[in-house]
Amino acid sequence: MVDLVQTFKDGGPVMWPLLATAMTGLAISFERTIVLHQLPTPKKCEKLLSEIEDVVVNQGLEASAKKVSKGKGILNYVFARLLKRFDTLLAERRDLEQRRIQMGEKRLEAVDAVTKFLQESADVAEMRDELFVTIDDAVKSYVSKFLPALDTVGAIATLMGLLGTITGMIQAFGSIAQSGTGDPRIVAGGIAQALITTATGLFIAIPAVVLYRYLSFKADQARGGIELYSVSFANTLIAMMKKAK
Repeated sequence: MVDLVQTFKDGGPVMWPLLATAMTGLAISFERTIVLHQLPTPKKCEKLLSEIEDVVVNQGLEASAKKVSKGKGILNYVFARLLKRFDTLLAERRDLEQRRIQMGEKRLEAVDAVTKFLQESADVAEMRDELFVTIDDAVKSYVSKFLPALDTVGAIATLMGLLGTITGMIQAFGSIAQSGTGDPRIVAGGIAQALITTATGLFIAIPAVVLYRYLSFKADQARGGIELYSVSFANTLIAMMKKAK
């Protein structure tokens, strides 16, 4: 049976950063697996969306912001980001109008129904684009959180193993230079270090890469469904834009 403690010691100082890398990858994989498998079902998403929209319509933006801030999960997170961005956009519009008034400027009002419709359509399109960007950023940051770090674990573990291989070979050739090649035991420690770190780096990197691909796939799958309900909520906010002004 392999003595893991002795093998770790034989691997030299590079084994410590390799151990830290392995623990980081394991923690990220465990955390992301739990998060992605606890995402709400479509039925729960529809229920929460209906509840929040009801609060927005009947009680206003402030009440809905308080409700989502108390809730947990991805939809509450995305809805909170949307409400914050929507409120910011409304504040920016009000500030712009006030500055125009202070500077003595007047906003050109539509003189006919067609021009008015085009102006309102441009405002709605601008608001929609801003909210959709917020949705994409919020959903991606939630479902893909820490995944770039897991990808880095897969890449850096191999490089650390290679570093251990190089230092081990340097040690082995240094021993040969000092004592000659008469006794294989003289260079055995350096060669053992080189092989152990290489194997350890690959042992960490291969599962990390596989887990990264799998969790990225699950995250991409989740994004589509969550974005559907987020867009629906954004459309509700856009419909309230005139009322909120």
